[in-house]
Amino acid sequence: MFRRPAPLSLAKLSADCGLASLVVALTIGGGFALQGALAITPSASLFSCGVMYVAWRRGMVAGIMAIVLALLAFEYFFLPPLHSFAVRRQDIPQLVFFAAAALFVAYLCDQYRRAVDARQRSDAALRDSERRVVEAQRELQVTIDSIPAMLSIYRPDGVHSLVNKTWIDYTGMTLADAVVRGSTLFHPDDPERAMWRAALASGEPVATEAPIRGADGRFHWFSIRRAPLRDEHGRIVRWFSIGFNIDDRKIAEDALRDREMRLAAAERELRLTLDSIPTLAWRTDRMGLAEYLNQRWLDYTGLTLQEACGRQWMSIIHAEDLPRLRREWDEMLAAKRDGEIEARMRRFDGVYRWFLFRANPVRDDGGDVVAWYGTNTDIEDRKRTEIALQRSQLYLAEAQALSKTASFAWDPASDQHYWSDETYKIVEVDHRSELSTELVMQRVHPDDRAKWVRELGRAAGETENWDYEIRLLLPDESIKYLRVVAHRVGNAAGGTEIVGALMDITDARRAQEALYAAQTALAHAGRVATLGEISATIAHEVNQPLAAIVANAQACLRFLDRPVKPLDDVRGAVEWIVKDGNRAAAVIRRVRALMTRAEPERSPVRLADVVADVASIIQSEIRAAKVELRCELDDAPTVLGDRIQLQQVVLNLMVNAIEAMRAVVDRPRQLVVRASRDQEGRAVIAVEDNGVGLPADPQTLFDAFLSTKPKGLGMGLPICRSIVEAHGGRLWATANAGRPGATFRFALATVVEMGMGMPSDAGTGPARAAE
Repeated sequence: MFRRPAPLSLAKLSADCGLASLVVALTIGGGFALQGALAITPSASLFSCGVMYVAWRRGMVAGIMAIVLALLAFEYFFLPPLHSFAVRRQDIPQLVFFAAAALFVAYLCDQYRRAVDARQRSDAALRDSERRVVEAQRELQVTIDSIPAMLSIYRPDGVHSLVNKTWIDYTGMTLADAVVRGSTLFHPDDPERAMWRAALASGEPVATEAPIRGADGRFHWFSIRRAPLRDEHGRIVRWFSIGFNIDDRKIAEDALRDREMRLAAAERELRLTLDSIPTLAWRTDRMGLAEYLNQRWLDYTGLTLQEACGRQWMSIIHAEDLPRLRREWDEMLAAKRDGEIEARMRRFDGVYRWFLFRANPVRDDGGDVVAWYGTNTDIEDRKRTEIALQRSQLYLAEAQALSKTASFAWDPASDQHYWSDETYKIVEVDHRSELSTELVMQRVHPDDRAKWVRELGRAAGETENWDYEIRLLLPDESIKYLRVVAHRVGNAAGGTEIVGALMDITDARRAQEALYAAQTALAHAGRVATLGEISATIAHEVNQPLAAIVANAQACLRFLDRPVKPLDDVRGAVEWIVKDGNRAAAVIRRVRALMTRAEPERSPVRLADVVADVASIIQSEIRAAKVELRCELDDAPTVLGDRIQLQQVVLNLMVNAIEAMRAVVDRPRQLVVRASRDQEGRAVIAVEDNGVGLPADPQTLFDAFLSTKPKGLGMGLPICRSIVEAHGGRLWATANAGRPGATFRFALATVVEMGMGMPSDAGTGPARAAE
């Protein structure tokens, strides 16, 4: 019986109709060709071939279309009356027989194409009586030989009675061979023979798949279906068998089975790999519901696979992170894109640690997401580092704000800048502005801009380190002092950049100026105190020339009272008056210079002149203390300094040396002032005495308010050290080696070391100091 056809699409109907029309048209053309060439009237078999071809290629519906078109064409073109659809009575049986035969052929071809049960096709072919089958055997033979399948008909005992041409061509046997050794076509190990014997015994249809040997000796797989034909009494009169070559399908099935086995093995290996990798891995379906979590994930969380499937795994997410994780996960699912989420996840022991959730979608060939794969990476240490870095950056910003220090980086090649927030505060520029070297230039004091440009030029060159100061002139006319410290470092691009700091030293500069003023005042006070200690000596130095002036003036008066005036004597007395006046004026001038409170002024100073001036002031003190002064100043160089401050240092050291020798009675008191140079070429002045020597710890001599004198303030030596250090030098004390007393030395850089010229000769040299 016919199967109900599947629903047909318009495109298929159009194709079926087109093929049927084309084949029938070609058959008509062939019929006309036979008539014209051989004078043979075409028979219905010609159209049967066309119908069979259409049914074999397109199925039953196309075959029916071809049959209808063939009937109409055969009637219209080849049956009288020609070119008319009028049917004669005697032609009806022929047309009916043709239609029936064509329908049968179309049916068989359709059954092959659809690979349906051989029993359905055989039942339809064997319903007619055996008589009609014998009468139509020849035409049926032609038909079944055209079927591209192995068709066999058996007697009730299973012996071949008919095989089609396809069967003969494949096996290489004739029907007689099939009767004798047809069973040898099957593989000896195949159970098909036993199944066939069982079917013959039971009379039940059988379907199997078995390898059949071909004419070339090779076996190919066939799908074999056998079904019995029964008479009206239910007795089996025939067995029909049809075999379809399924070798390609079998190969495909074997390949598919092999792929499935490899896929299963790969899946097992993948699971083993995922369970072994040192990370937490998982897979979800397209909806984001967990299907698989690797063993490490389960071990870490302490959950089972059943407890974590679906969205149950969210139970181990920290309560503060869960809403955000759920929201971002849903956004990733909706957008069908990969992404990352950070959240805290609970360990099996209840401890929460930060993890990075990475998820990637897996898509099919159509681009639809079919699954999600992801990993959880422990980032607890990174999080702590980030928090520590943020805290460090906060501390750095606070430290910069407190210390008024800003950091910067500058790539001269690309002119890219980085400025810390404190830079904007120091330069007093709005954070919304783009800070650049040009904008800083606008803030630089006009007198310092040339210096700023010069330093920028050095940065563009090969200079490695910078340390300089500039001033900023702010919009409110106030001035800021900046110190710029920087150096050159390598960057990731293989070039170099400048990294440094801007320090607002305005407060420090003002404090330094205040300290400098205080030190100047203190030094002045120290000079006054020292001069106060030798006031008797100073008075004696002034009184001596004044007394001489008075005596010479009186002598002049006496000379003028004489009748005969001795003008030469008067002139001599006046010259002594002038000389003594100048001597007194010189002492007063030097004392006044020491007493004057003025701003220090650096200039080239001859150390020999400094020692000579001090020696002249304390000559009376030296004589009164019975001290022998010896000045060895032949090697005294010129230094850059303040003359008055250097005189204060020498004065203090010489007065201290005199005081240290007052208690000496067993040896001559000797004071030696010696000039020399050290290994570095600096000028060294040594004040050496043979007094009582130094205390156990000589450094205590330079402590403030610590004095060895009964009425001393203890500020002389600290002031002297501060003066020397302010001049870039050093002051120290040592005990004399192998003899009593101590030596105080101070060292200063000479003007030659500083690259300065020597001053012109002026003042008194070493000879004057020996007076």
